[in-house]
Amino acid sequence: MLLTILALMTASMQPAPQADVPAEERRVLMELYASTHGEHWSDHTGWGTGSPVCDWSGVFCDFLDADARRPVVVGLSLDFNHLEGTLPSSLPELHHLRSLNVWGNRLSGIFPEALLERWDRHDFELDGGGNAFSNLVVQATIEYVATGVLCSAAEDLRFRVEFDELEHRVTLQSVRCAGVQSRETYCLVREGTPPPLVRLSRGLKALGFVTFQADYDFPFTGSTHGVYLTTAAVWGDGTKRSVRTYSRQGPIEVWSAQELFLGLLPEIAWDRASRKAKCDFQK
Repeated sequence: MLLTILALMTASMQPAPQADVPAEERRVLMELYASTHGEHWSDHTGWGTGSPVCDWSGVFCDFLDADARRPVVVGLSLDFNHLEGTLPSSLPELHHLRSLNVWGNRLSGIFPEALLERWDRHDFELDGGGNAFSNLVVQATIEYVATGVLCSAAEDLRFRVEFDELEHRVTLQSVRCAGVQSRETYCLVREGTPPPLVRLSRGLKALGFVTFQADYDFPFTGSTHGVYLTTAAVWGDGTKRSVRTYSRQGPIEVWSAQELFLGLLPEIAWDRASRKAKCDFQK
């Protein structure tokens, strides 16, 4: 009898088996692991083992209805973790996923549209910069030329800005006057850290940027001393599109798209400045 009581007491002291996420979620995560060469990740602790998914490195869980027996995957933090390859099309099947961070890896292929649509609706948090997804912009360019002005000593009236998502750098070249009264020019060069281009990608898709004409001018009259504004984008699959307007002419969608490009400028963190004799875009 004493042995039976001791056995029952010992059994009651053993920790209860930890609940695991649904089998479908484990399957999707293993497809992610396989398609991004998980064995080469910087940290893949727990992945591919029999341990509970919520213990895997970079996986965050929550409980449905606050029930500890019903864990689900709500977040994945895999930034700068040496992921290569493509994201599986099954990733949106993580129906409770609220955040995904794959920043700074070497991913390509299509980023799942269903997750991007959830992000558009503000139902999902995404950090996906530094990769080369085929349906997201990886490079953007703004070129601004005021035709009636040679240069300015203090303002950017003739400049070109190049954003590079893969290098995580942005460069500005601006034609500047050597002095207030001088007609001699030099090129001011600034370098810094750009904002992510993912939101720009979604805005351009919504506006139909790839369907725009290459040039827009006054359709019925003329104007002089205006501004040529050229905005261009390159997607991860190499697709390119460049649109130039004169004095901000064109349909409202074109104007809106160019505003998205210009909206990137205040978000740049400049960290270096130098000079050279001539800007690369000067003829």
